[in-house]
Amino acid sequence: MFNVVYALFFRELKTRFGKNRRLGYFWVIGEPMGQILVILSVVTMIRQYRHFPMPEGISIFMFLATGIIPYFMFRSTVTQMLGGISGNLGLFTYKPVKPIHVFIARTLVESFIYFFIFVLTMILVGWIFHLSVLPYHFLEVYGAFLVLVFSGFALGLCLTILNHFIEPLKSILPYFVVLIYVSSAIIYPSWIVPDSLFEYLLYNPWLHITETIKMNYFEHYPAREGVNILYPIIVSLILLLVGLWVYYYKRQELSAARP
Repeated sequence: MFNVVYALFFRELKTRFGKNRRLGYFWVIGEPMGQILVILSVVTMIRQYRHFPMPEGISIFMFLATGIIPYFMFRSTVTQMLGGISGNLGLFTYKPVKPIHVFIARTLVESFIYFFIFVLTMILVGWIFHLSVLPYHFLEVYGAFLVLVFSGFALGLCLTILNHFIEPLKSILPYFVVLIYVSSAIIYPSWIVPDSLFEYLLYNPWLHITETIKMNYFEHYPAREGVNILYPIIVSLILLLVGLWVYYYKRQELSAARP
């Protein structure tokens, strides 16, 4: 299994950026950066007309980068897994290659790419703007990233299986991903959300991961009550067990083309 995933990892990495690799590199880095810069511009304009204080040691750029880039890693893991079966049908004729190997390889590729972008962004920002970019609690931030990767794999596995057998679901999935984005307090501070609304947002497990990353990245981040990293771990474990259970019984049908 390790050798198959190892080979698929480098195959996926080689084809990840498409035929025009320069455009592929630009798009992978430019998409999250473009979103950060657009939101940063909007917030800067708002701050000219209305006082919008940030806690000590938290720049708006850093706040957005620690939310948007991890989200893109999660989103890309899920969306790349969704195309994993159709993009590798030819490989499934080889007995050692199974769909689960493709899912693992694509998860590792997306995690590697976006974690590299995150580290590179922080190094450049620290070097150019002389900002403190090191996490306040490094291990906790790294652990939250691993939980995010795990949750992306678990959700991607379930959605890929559902999408394979219920094709109309494909048109609904983009709205589901956007709902996660909006309700995870990625582009707005959670401390401005009223308690009555925040208690509903806490049902979203990915909000807990996003908040855990920011709480441990910034020393003076205003933590909200109710945030608990165990919640998304438990939800992801349940999703993973359900996904693996269905995969076990449907693995032959998954590796075959749709009729």
